Amino acid sequence: MLSIGSAPAQERDGSFNIRFEPTVVLQAQTEVPFSIAVTDPLRKPVEHARVTLQIKNHYGMEVRDFKATMTGPGAYIAKPVFTNPGEWSVYVEVRRDQDLSARTILFQVAP
Repeated sequence: MLSIGSAPAQERDGSFNIRFEPTVVLQAQTEVPFSIAVTDPLRKPVEHARVTLQIKNHYGMEVRDFKATMTGPGAYIAKPVFTNPGEWSVYVEVRRDQDLSARTILFQVAP
């Protein structure tokens, strides 16, 4: 018996190059803008992707997600708020169609 319809799309590695960094000094209890640059394997800007930034404290007890907005071709910005000083992992995920890429960097947040 044939079924009509389509199977859910499979995610695949987007091989996107993801670079991100805070634009100000990392501080607790303050909104910290992160600039995020995304390019494809041919180094062309990735536009209109769904970009999210997730922060997780050292103990993994606190995880918060922030949506990034596009500010230009391949350029995005997210504004997380770190609740406490210390070591935090910052995870950025980029999705466009079925393509997915992600990157994580550890940061030290000042009081």
